[in-house]
Amino acid sequence: MKYINILLIFFLASCEPKEPVSVKEIISNEVVTILPNVKNPSIRDSIPLSVPIEFEITINSSNLKTLDLFCLIDGKRLLDDFLDYQVYDKQNKSKPIHTLDLSSKKITIIIKERNHLISKKDALKLLKKYKINQSLDNLKFGDTLKLISSNKFRKENEAMINEFNKVNDSLVFRAILNGGKMILVKKKINW
Repeated sequence: MKYINILLIFFLASCEPKEPVSVKEIISNEVVTILPNVKNPSIRDSIPLSVPIEFEITINSSNLKTLDLFCLIDGKRLLDDFLDYQVYDKQNKSKPIHTLDLSSKKITIIIKERNHLISKKDALKLLKKYKINQSLDNLKFGDTLKLISSNKFRKENEAMINEFNKVNDSLVFRAILNGGKMILVKKKINW
């Protein structure tokens, strides 16, 4: 009888419907960058550090009509994908995407978020550490200082990454199925 109950539990668990979308974070090898503070130019003592994050999205349902995403950083929903973040399809990183292509069963996206501010003092240490001889004072819209790949940056700057991880930053996917049912899939970002 004990074995029958165990088999029944496994059977019932396997019959549960899958989420229409599954999301897996991948440690990215995209480049970490320092950017000008175009969002808040009045802030003079801090500067944005962009640590790219990468996600593999698997479409589990042919019943999926649309799939949108938004970021929650420092407890706030980022609305503007121009100033706050940009999403790229890993297969074509030449321009940001605004909708996810549902024709593929697997999609890999890269998100370049611009809301993590670090002090200019810390930014100068990073420039020195990675032997980048450029000034932070002359950064203007469109300028980017490339540091190092994200996977190496995470290993070499654990204290900074641990600070980012103190807040429950998340990526939220809104899946709308045929018939109008909406499902939210939330995935914590592990900086």
